[in-house]
Amino acid sequence: MSRPTILRAALVSASVLSLAATAHAQAAPPAEQAAPTEGLGEIIVTATKRSENLQNVPVAITAVNAAQLTKQGVFSTTDLNNSIPNLQVSSAYGETQPNFTVRGIGVGTEYNSNAASPVGIYVDEVYQSFRASHGQQLFDLEQLEVVRGPQGTLYGRNTTGGAINFITRKPKLQGANGAITLGYGSFNRVSAQGAIEVTPVEDKLGIRIAGSYVDSDPFVRNVQPVGLIKSNPNVPDNVAFGDKNAGISPGGHESFGVRGQIRFKPTETIDLNLKAYVAQSVGGQDSPQNHGPSLTNDTISLADSAFGFFYTPLASQLFGNGKDLTDFLPPAYSAKGRGLTDREIEGNSIGTAETKTFGAVLNAKFELGDKLNLTSITGFDRTRNGLLPRIDCDGTPYNVCSIGYASTSRSFNQDLRLDYASGRFKAIAGVYYGWDKIVTNNTPDFYGFLSDVNAAIGNPKTYFNPAGLGREAGMATALKATQNYTQERKSYAIYGEASYELTDTVKITAGLRYTKDKFAYLDALTTFYDDTGAPRLYTVSDYAPGGVLSKYFIGDNPALDKSIKPLNRRDASNALTGRAIIDWKPADNMLVYASYSRGYRGGTYNGLAFQSAAQVYFVQPEKVDAFEVGLKSRFFDNRVQFNLSAFHYKYKAQQQQLLDPSSVTFLINLDGKLTGLDAELIVAVTDNIRLNAGLGVLDSKFDNGACPAAPISGTPPQVGNCISTGGGKIDVGGNPFPYASKVSGNVGLDWDAVKTDAGTLTLHADTSYTGRFYYDVFGSYDYVGPQGSSVNSARGPLGEGQAPYWLINGRISYTTQHFSIAGYVKNLTNKLYYPNAINVEGSYGSDYRIRAAPRQFGIEVGAKF
Repeated sequence: MSRPTILRAALVSASVLSLAATAHAQAAPPAEQAAPTEGLGEIIVTATKRSENLQNVPVAITAVNAAQLTKQGVFSTTDLNNSIPNLQVSSAYGETQPNFTVRGIGVGTEYNSNAASPVGIYVDEVYQSFRASHGQQLFDLEQLEVVRGPQGTLYGRNTTGGAINFITRKPKLQGANGAITLGYGSFNRVSAQGAIEVTPVEDKLGIRIAGSYVDSDPFVRNVQPVGLIKSNPNVPDNVAFGDKNAGISPGGHESFGVRGQIRFKPTETIDLNLKAYVAQSVGGQDSPQNHGPSLTNDTISLADSAFGFFYTPLASQLFGNGKDLTDFLPPAYSAKGRGLTDREIEGNSIGTAETKTFGAVLNAKFELGDKLNLTSITGFDRTRNGLLPRIDCDGTPYNVCSIGYASTSRSFNQDLRLDYASGRFKAIAGVYYGWDKIVTNNTPDFYGFLSDVNAAIGNPKTYFNPAGLGREAGMATALKATQNYTQERKSYAIYGEASYELTDTVKITAGLRYTKDKFAYLDALTTFYDDTGAPRLYTVSDYAPGGVLSKYFIGDNPALDKSIKPLNRRDASNALTGRAIIDWKPADNMLVYASYSRGYRGGTYNGLAFQSAAQVYFVQPEKVDAFEVGLKSRFFDNRVQFNLSAFHYKYKAQQQQLLDPSSVTFLINLDGKLTGLDAELIVAVTDNIRLNAGLGVLDSKFDNGACPAAPISGTPPQVGNCISTGGGKIDVGGNPFPYASKVSGNVGLDWDAVKTDAGTLTLHADTSYTGRFYYDVFGSYDYVGPQGSSVNSARGPLGEGQAPYWLINGRISYTTQHFSIAGYVKNLTNKLYYPNAINVEGSYGSDYRIRAAPRQFGIEVGAKF
């Protein structure tokens, strides 16, 4: 869809639907929302760092309160896809590490947890830097706010796509109350959520404690028998090569969270809120599925070409004599000989995804006068995340690709700001400091089946020729390694924003933020081992002959062995970001605005750099210039609300993960453009019937370029938007951004079918549409390189992206003053779709695809006082 078409659609929608209305932000917190007997209530948001009516804020915001989250059956962050336009949430590793994509901007292609998302995640105004804990916030919420578009002024770094605020319920300082909800559903899903609040001193001191527990069985069955791969007793404890979890089924999980808050208001001008929390989630990794039956010969379909540093013609060595792989392997490796259903996998190893988090937040507000307030937000968080002992990254019954991930993150954030309001003038000014440190210990294990091949042909366990590196003549050996590094980031910022009402109907807003970031990639050392568990090779270290590679074979020079040290890098970047807005109120219930904003995402390092020190380089920050026009309106006595925004982005150096057929990973920078619109409608048809709808339209493209005639060398392997891969060169210009559907939308209905003094019977139904999207920068994979070699070798469904799909959900509930009972269905039509996938076909002959949950039914009962 062209940009003029989108802008025309926006204008047509504005003129036609101005007879209707929008803003999916369904309701405000009870204490802050007016309670009219009919029509739509006022929606209060805090996305601008002060409480304001959503319809008066010249920014595209969707706000959803706790009641709507319940009605829509939001169990996890991925369920938000069904109700918010131009928002897509997926995950390759489980529920605790979701990838948020807003208006086609996200982190879906980056698999390492050290990468910062371009969609900033905030919980009670505290920035959450570690992505592995982003999925642990959905209980006892007051409201969820999705702020679309770059937020380079008030939020700052890492918000080029937008920001998402999780706002928890805080003590109200009035009386005592509590609630509990118990649930049971498909796949033995057991859930419990509850909260209790007491007020020891009325209007002065309040305490609130909330908790959540969920336990669910897997919905995918692993048909591979237990014990496929034997553990190696000689491997050190810190090298997790043994498949202790072979044969288990993936996808089930158990999680709990507890949050306690103490609010103290000693005077009318001081308001302190201290929060502490702990959360844990444990479960089998999400299920990688190959595209169809196991293909014994095709599984190891490596092309006969040199794949960068490691990859040499394994195919010739294995199949050159006309035999297939099964002739080299024990009987346990035999394929099932039949196709798999969409709820079966044939994985040799299923890792356990575990995330443990604890932290504390102090929110302090001081009224310094009638017009001036001081706010301090202080937060500390510690999270441990692991996928252990290893995840199966090839989706086949063979020990081809598996990786163990383990990271520990610590972070500290401090925001201190003043806000001033006097008559027509308002201003906010503040300073910010953020620090986080991630310690990572990964255990890559590629082509592990070669250990059995070498044993079968009589090679000793000390034989070492990793993937045919050329160290020794003969059969290649597996790639078994430990990858260790520490990433540390520090961020400093000063910011300010002011608005002035030129007239009763016209207001201007302008803001600037200066950010200085420091980055460190420390103690980076990747060690490869032979089958006895002895260290034999350093690939990432400070040893770099000629400044090219750090390949060093241990034992060749005992004196030099002791001098090899880990690799250390330090870099820095800075940015001046901000926004300018003009808004106009042509009528009491209408706001029209136009804005320009600049966003910034800090630089980073490749967290999957373990083949070579050449992969360790500073990835430049990404920047975006965004232009937006919008309309916010209400009609028919507040019964219809319609909000619309149209936007155009110019991206410079957008960060994207590149995985080429050799399994060598790089982080690259690409330029591109994006044009689109968001539209939201909510209609109070009667006092008992409410309709809502949302529409998202996107036209995203990487800029066109020209590939040079000469080979592309160096790191990263690109010239402009031309990328070098294992199969050739390709210009990704014209391809859409990953996870950027051209069209998405949702429609929902809430109907209080029976409403009496005893209680209310409510029916809820919603449906959502997601248009086709692609999983990485290569789009549809229709490019064919020199001599007919496919650049990405994607023969399976992954190369076609995810086809368009509809989802339907429903809920029926009966609520009294103190009790409730509800039944629900999710994915009513049992739609099969894959919200996340990784192309590893060029290396492993398979696709890593994560299927979404099938149809689910359940019941919930609740009580409150």
